[in-house]
This record gives sequence, C-alpha cells and structure tokens, in this order.
Amino acid sequence: MISRRLVRIKAMQTYYAFLQDSGDVSAERIWHELRFNIEKSHELYVYLHCLLLAVCDYAEGKIELNKKKHLPSHEDLNPNTRFINNKIFEAFRNNSTINNLYSNVDFNWSDYPEFIKSIWLQITTADYYKTYTSSEGNSIKEDIKIIDKIISKILVENSELDEILEEKSIFWNDDLEFLLSNIVQGIKKIKISEDTPIRYSLKDVFRDAGDEEFAKKLIVKAALHKDRYDRNILETLKKWELERIAFIDRVILHLALCEINEFPDMPVKVTINEYLEIAKYYSTEKSSLFINGILDKIYNQLKEQNLLNKKGLGLVE
Repeated sequence: MISRRLVRIKAMQTYYAFLQDSGDVSAERIWHELRFNIEKSHELYVYLHCLLLAVCDYAEGKIELNKKKHLPSHEDLNPNTRFINNKIFEAFRNNSTINNLYSNVDFNWSDYPEFIKSIWLQITTADYYKTYTSSEGNSIKEDIKIIDKIISKILVENSELDEILEEKSIFWNDDLEFLLSNIVQGIKKIKISEDTPIRYSLKDVFRDAGDEEFAKKLIVKAALHKDRYDRNILETLKKWELERIAFIDRVILHLALCEINEFPDMPVKVTINEYLEIAKYYSTEKSSLFINGILDKIYNQLKEQNLLNKKGLGLVE
C-alpha cells in the first residue's frame, strides 16, 4: 500500500520528465505513466518483504541442515528457533499479496543465495540478535524490534542490495530507503495480541479510491495548469527569469501549487510541509528555503484576495 508521500515523490519524478519534454503529453498519457511508476514502487515494497522472508527461510534451512550432520552437536539437535518463529514473519506469510509473490521465482530471492547468506551472517554476529535469541520472553514487541534492527542496521545503505535492485528494475533506483522506512512503520502499527494471530495490512497499490483519485488529479491538473503556475512563480519573484530557477524546484513548486489550488480538503500547511521534505531530499541545500518563501507568498496573496478555495479539513491552519 503506497503512502501519499510516495505518491507525491512519484508524481514529482513523472512530472519532471513531462516538463523536460516541453509538456507535450496528453493528460491520459501522463496519468498512465504516473500509475505505472507507482505500481513499480509497490512491487518493490512487496519484494522487500519477500527479502525478509528469504532470510528467515535461509535460517530455517541452516537449522535443518545442522540436524543432519554426521555427528550433530547438542546445539545442532536443539537449536534456538526464536528467529524463524518470529510472529512478524508469520504475519507476512499470512498476507495474500506477499505470499502470492513470494511463491513466484522472480520474487523469492532464489537468484541471490550468496546475498541472503551474507545478510544472515551479519544478523547472527550482531549483538542485538544475540540479545534477542537469549531473551527468556517471547513478545511480539521484541519480534518487531529485531526486524527494525535488521532493516536499519543492515538493509538501509546496503550497496549490494542497491546493485541487485538496479539490476532487477531501473524503476527501483530511488525508493529503497523510503520503502524500508514504510515497512518499519507498518510493523510498528500492528495491533499486538499474544492470544490471537496478528494481521499485517498490505493491500493493493492504493489504500482506497480516494488515494488513486488524489494521484490522478495531482498529475493531470499540474500538467494542465503548468503555464499558470509559472506565472504565479514569476509574479512572486518579479525581476527573475524562469531559467534562473532550478528545474527540480520548478517541478516541486508546480505540484505544491496544484495541491493548494485544486484540493479544497487539503490544508495548505500540510501541502507545504510535504513538498519541503521532498525538496530536502531531491533538490539543493537551499531549495527548501526558496520553495517555502515562494509558496508562503502565494498562499498569503490567495488569502488576501479571497481566492483560497478551502473547506472542511482544508481550512485547518
């Protein structure tokens, strides 16, 4: 399930290409391209869940292999199964979207046995793993914590993982850190119950029809009103020329102005904050200050001229 933040990022990337092509693309075509990009991100999102399951299965395979040794040790015959019985892995397997793709050879990581082995070795040599497996308790909170550690300590900023993903799909280049963060957020939202099987929510690409409509309206309206948004920017800057603005800043400003003007239920401050966060990651060091200044001026002008079309939640300051 793709968040609104990622929808905005994918819209920015799609709209960037649109403006570079002089905006000569139909509304239907640009929406098709955005939807495709979002679907590829969702595909990667599931693929990363499958990676965690592949590590769990590797660990289970090692246990079974050790039991079959010619002279197995006491430890081989009585292994610590805390990790492979982690309830979060169980919840992943019970999710139909993850389970269906994990049964597909393209998603079960069987092409990368050495990588899975290296991840497992990093896990087993870490202090947090030793603490986890030696703990006398068996709480879901601890199950969540160990996966959080694996993601933050091993998978984030993993150059080998980056290379694998780049090899698998050119559409996965920029999404890894953000989607790993989404997985952590997702497992931390799991309702904890020691008595009943836990459920992990990972649905289709969009959470609901409202999110899909948000994505479509954002990209189409931005494309249709690009000239108007350029005028808004230039009127605010006065003596500047459009060419002096960093291209990515122009893209971000267009999308932010589209939200401010076309989404009555979206608070302006939410819109501005969202795009400032995106600018911090994708643009220059000073871009967020520049973008904030432009958006703040246009926002105040719209308020003074009573042209701010907001209602409901959109009226929240």
